[in-house]
Amino acid sequence: MADRGSAPTRKQMDFIEKLRNASTEREETVLKFLKSKEKGNIGELTVPETSELIDKLKAIKVEGENISAGFATGKQISFLTNLQDTEERRAKAREFLQELGKNSINELSINEASELIDNLMKMPKGERLGASELAPTTKQLKFIQTLQKTPTGSGIASSYLKKLRKAQIDELTRKEASELIELLKNSSQ
Repeated sequence: MADRGSAPTRKQMDFIEKLRNASTEREETVLKFLKSKEKGNIGELTVPETSELIDKLKAIKVEGENISAGFATGKQISFLTNLQDTEERRAKAREFLQELGKNSINELSINEASELIDNLMKMPKGERLGASELAPTTKQLKFIQTLQKTPTGSGIASSYLKKLRKAQIDELTRKEASELIELLKNSSQ
């Protein structure tokens, strides 16, 4: 179960910003939502609140925005993340996004996500990427967010990211995320 206190990821916050900037109605929805939750900005939202806000923003149709089939589901996003297990599949996904002018799989429509899933599944199974190259799982990211809520945890996470020259935890590899989790768990014992 998701930690109710963890904050949204940078990608989620960027996605909300992109959605809210597309229309005045969406901007007003964000402001009303934040007020109803007694939050000053989207960075203060919990994971469930972030998901709720994204769903509300996606439901508001914007002229010229090609989302007739709706945005990709959470299951599609998760599956696409897991499918990018070889360098060839990662390159194919980057190329697909670039052709559509999108920065993230979170911006795909349901149909676009389905097309990318089909394309990736048709690819021959190459040499699988190791944990040092795969993106962290959603579960790892949420666990790190929970563990770094203490001043000690926050300092450890900040130092670890600085050492790796990474700005956010969602830039870590799966292996690096595991290492950070162990550091954080050991510090809390």
